Amino acid sequence: MKWVENQGAHASHVLAGSATPALSINDLIALSSDADATRRALSFGEVQLSLGDVAGSEALRSAIAALYQGEGHDITHENVVTATGTTGANMIVLYSLLRADDHVICAYPIYNQLLNLPQAQGCEVSQWRLKQDNDWSLDLKELESLVRPNTKLLILNNPNNPTASHLDKSKQLQILEIAKRHDIIVLVDEIFRPLFHDKASLQNPPPSFVKHDYQKVIVTGSMSKAWGLTGTRLGWMVSRDKSLLENFTNTKFYTSESTSTIDELIVTEALSDRCRPTILQRHLSYAQENLSSLDKFMTKNKDLCRWTRPTAAATAFIQFLSSAGEPVDDIEFCRSLLDAKGVLLSPGSLFTDPSKQDRNFRGFVRVHFTIPPANMAKSLELIDEFLQQSRLSHPRL
Repeated sequence: MKWVENQGAHASHVLAGSATPALSINDLIALSSDADATRRALSFGEVQLSLGDVAGSEALRSAIAALYQGEGHDITHENVVTATGTTGANMIVLYSLLRADDHVICAYPIYNQLLNLPQAQGCEVSQWRLKQDNDWSLDLKELESLVRPNTKLLILNNPNNPTASHLDKSKQLQILEIAKRHDIIVLVDEIFRPLFHDKASLQNPPPSFVKHDYQKVIVTGSMSKAWGLTGTRLGWMVSRDKSLLENFTNTKFYTSESTSTIDELIVTEALSDRCRPTILQRHLSYAQENLSSLDKFMTKNKDLCRWTRPTAAATAFIQFLSSAGEPVDDIEFCRSLLDAKGVLLSPGSLFTDPSKQDRNFRGFVRVHFTIPPANMAKSLELIDEFLQQSRLSHPRL
């Protein structure tokens, strides 16, 4: 994602990210159902800045465990170990479990870390490809065909980044049945939970992968995508397999040791019953309004772009076309849009495997939609202007 980072300083409208807008301490107090209680909880003058528990404070882990309430197996603070963001959690899991010559199956496309780190560790990685022509679904027969005797780990991202698709309960159970039959550990990066947007999921959100019977499952998450607290650098690993958690705790002790005392206090309050529902509702409402705007944009510009409408997460994966109907060069498209209109998008090729020169996602860009609706409306207006100029400059033959 270095290209996006380098270009961000030149953009007046940034739709290249995926995290909800950053909240301040004052924002948390204003959003709280009991502002005085939240203000007291976030007064740090007397806090002793000592080294915390390696696994994270019990209060924090209990607040994280509460995110996994609902049907299925109970999750308590004993099932949680904290980390430095989801990236830190994923790194601990991969470093703890994988050795050179292990075989890994990884959904694709996916957040680059989850594909690249196993490769860097000397593992052979097989891509389990989401089907673009079938609403970014995964083929279970293909998963069976990818399994080998030395398959150690199956890696998923649910909801998926960048496609914004998700796996419902039925698909989760079918995947875990295959994993159980072959004794494969399953890692699921669930950083975008609980951002679900289709009608069925809004009414009855699909469960976390950790809630099912198969125990060799680890899910990771953090405070950035749904909760607006990227700067706290607080993430977690959740599993019902105690031996896996002990392994991760040991790895964490010898790498980062513990997370920040102040960050833990902020996150504990943000995930309290006073703050959590209001924060989530705010960001879900942003998504609903912005998806409505995207619907109108896509309808108006259906000759130059196509998509599978997001059902979850925070980004839309849109393929832009030339006036001749061919996929554009996504990097050049994003660069030209930035130069002409000051709008920054993420080229889809940044999410592909550079070692295989993958061209299957040519023309795709990732568009962030959990931002303030006024920002989204202006950005889409500018992109629309850019497309109209393209039509005038390059009319269809």
